[in-house]
Amino acid sequence: RARPQTPLASTSAAPSRLMDDFACVNGNITASDASEAAPALIIVTGLIGIAFSVFLLKLVSSIALDVASNNEPLVGSEPINGADVAEQNARLLELYAAITTGANAFLRSEYKLCGIFIVLAFPAMSVLIAWGDKEDGKWEWKNGWLSGVSFVVGAITSIVCGYIGMRVAV
Repeated sequence: RARPQTPLASTSAAPSRLMDDFACVNGNITASDASEAAPALIIVTGLIGIAFSVFLLKLVSSIALDVASNNEPLVGSEPINGADVAEQNARLLELYAAITTGANAFLRSEYKLCGIFIVLAFPAMSVLIAWGDKEDGKWEWKNGWLSGVSFVVGAITSIVCGYIGMRVAV
């Protein structure tokens, strides 16, 4: 029985490279020029993202915590006189310190829970993946450990991003 021809298969001039790119559908995964450039693209875009975040961090950090830095009064409020500025600046710094203390307490408790979860999930994930991928009765420890390590690296990356985000916010 003949297979029906698809437009791609019926074209006699179809480049073999295009067919190679679709070979992964049949289980034959091949590297193309695009996949060889992927690591460089990932690294370059990651560095651009880091540079942009450092720029934004410096921009946010340059904002002064000073009530008088904004000369316009808030909607519905009266202009601030000199005596009130010092009092309000002291109150602003007090609130800032309280928010920072609360944020640090939150991060400590959050990271304690994350640490416990990572310590419990890493070996369980590694063993279960090694067991689930076994072929011919052999456990695939390489797949299990690589998956577990990938999980730990992702979790640590997430924790670091959360810490940086909180430092920028407070």
